[in-house]
Amino acid sequence: MITVENLTKSYGNNLIFENANILIPENKITLFIGANGSGKTTLLKCLLNLEGYKGKILYNRKHLNEIRDTVYVVYNDTPLYYNLSGYKNIELLLNKKVSIQKIKEASYRFFKDEILKVKVKHYSHGQRKILSLIIAILSNPRYLFADEIANGLDYNTKLILKHLIKKWSKKTTIIMMGHQFEFYNDIIDELFALKNHSIIKINDFNRYGGDLSEIYKNFIQ
Repeated sequence: MITVENLTKSYGNNLIFENANILIPENKITLFIGANGSGKTTLLKCLLNLEGYKGKILYNRKHLNEIRDTVYVVYNDTPLYYNLSGYKNIELLLNKKVSIQKIKEASYRFFKDEILKVKVKHYSHGQRKILSLIIAILSNPRYLFADEIANGLDYNTKLILKHLIKKWSKKTTIIMMGHQFEFYNDIIDELFALKNHSIIKINDFNRYGGDLSEIYKNFIQ
């Protein structure tokens, strides 16, 4: 479980969070929604200790630096080595050695092996996102964070990814930020809304028929 206690964060006089308290359960898919500027990216940075903040964030009673090698992040635009091939990126960005066969097993659902031999600068945005997902699969993280994970992906890739996310959640705690509600509608277990410097847990969100657009209208707009 990830415990967030009395999280307070501001940029100068711009208050983002004030004494926010939440619990993110283990082995569940948790989604955070909010209007632009509500603090979704800031929250992600705080959870990853990339921003200073007041309060306490613990991972099963441990600080992030004690479990950092069990964490992987898929950003909307994940930093990659553009002048190197997909294979070389996997080799450099993974925290462990992995065989070519394992890479092929992780990537075959998404695209052909030949694409991994091409320099990343020739990839589309969607292909770069897929490459970061392949690295996530191979990393086998305990905690997976994803910012706008569905952006830039075609319909078939989204279907594959939704299936994988549900499968991963059996042994991985998945935390996502996003706006593509139709992607998240039927896969999330927990939902939080960011509004008025707070992080609000939306209990029994299925009473809205699992329609995140309706929930957004009721809690955010």
